[in-house]
Amino acid sequence: MYKNLNMGALGHQVPFDQACALAQKNNFPGIDLDTGFLSRMAATKSMQEVKDWFGSTGLIAGSFGCSVAWREADSDRAYADSLGRLVEEAKLAAELGCKRCVTWVMPRSDKHDFYQHFDLVVPRLRRVADVLSMYGMMFGLEFVGPITLRDGHPYDFVHTMDGMRTFAAAIGMDSLNTGLLLDCFHWWTAHSSASDLERLNKEEVVYVHVNDATAGRSPNEQIDNEREMVGATGVIPIKDFIGALRKIGYDGPITVEPFNKVIKDMAPEHAAAVTSKALDKILSV
Repeated sequence: MYKNLNMGALGHQVPFDQACALAQKNNFPGIDLDTGFLSRMAATKSMQEVKDWFGSTGLIAGSFGCSVAWREADSDRAYADSLGRLVEEAKLAAELGCKRCVTWVMPRSDKHDFYQHFDLVVPRLRRVADVLSMYGMMFGLEFVGPITLRDGHPYDFVHTMDGMRTFAAAIGMDSLNTGLLLDCFHWWTAHSSASDLERLNKEEVVYVHVNDATAGRSPNEQIDNEREMVGATGVIPIKDFIGALRKIGYDGPITVEPFNKVIKDMAPEHAAAVTSKALDKILSV
């Protein structure tokens, strides 16, 4: 696996060329693509010039985020209109060597029960997976673990690793390109173990997020947007998490997503440097 930078995941919105420079400076082999920035570049330059520019950074394209309006609140028209944009984004990302597209799945609903929710979004996401398959890409789906995100809502939805495996299988049943975006925070708050990870096939893990949890809170008390830098508190058994991924042979991106105000308030240069050092520390054990 390799260190991958996503400045947005650290709470910083910086131009993609600046993010690339920060990745280079702080020894990140990979970076997630900003398809908006790259599309604007491609509108004024040839595709070869865009490829040459990105190639000159020496960085690996980690992933890009799925922009399709596939969620339950999105209309059929919004969904259909957004599929065309995905085709253009996937084509551009593939030209730059990107092999992964990712999205997250809300673990609840106020409107649809589990089966209604499933029946609405699976056909939508199946078409997304089919488009990505045309460009040789894997599709990573993130389950969201904290029970605090489901409390007070009438209907739950997929929120565990095994649940997401089934969900991903239903979506990728034709394209065979759909798997997991594994986040150690959600893995831990969903009460999963390293042995659960060790039962996965390497191909099921598309992408990985790491971070740490708030000290003094049990898994059931954790708040989704209140996390720490990976390895900061030692609450999440990150050594076990990384060890299990190594055991199954995962060799893709590993990206820090801490949702932490202290990191967000840092200068972007400082945040990138702190993140690189934290990843070096957990990957060296």
